[in-house]
Amino acid sequence: MLKIYKKTILIDSSGAHPRLESPPQSKLSNLLTIPAMIAGAVLGTVVFSAFFALLLIPLTIIGIRGWWLLRKLKNAQVDGQSLEAEYTVVSDPAKTSKSD
Repeated sequence: MLKIYKKTILIDSSGAHPRLESPPQSKLSNLLTIPAMIAGAVLGTVVFSAFFALLLIPLTIIGIRGWWLLRKLKNAQVDGQSLEAEYTVVSDPAKTSKSD
C-alpha cells in the first residue's frame, strides 16, 4: 500500500536544532489515495487525448493541403517537351577588344 509522508521542519528563533514532525495519518486519507490516483490518471489521459486531437487536426489539414499542392505542381510539369524561343546574341565590343 502506498503511504504519503509529510514532514515539516520547524526552526525555532532561539537557534535550536530543527526537528521533524509527522502529522498523524488518518484512515480516510489512506482510503482516498488510490481512487484519487486513478482519477488523476484517467483525467490526465483524457486531457492529453484532447490536446493531441486539437494538435493533430490542424496538422492533418496542413499536410493534406501541402500534398495536394505538390501533386498539382507535379501534374503541371510537362515532361519531354522543350521550351522554344527566339534569341539574339549581343556582344560587348569593349570586352571583345580586351581579350584580343
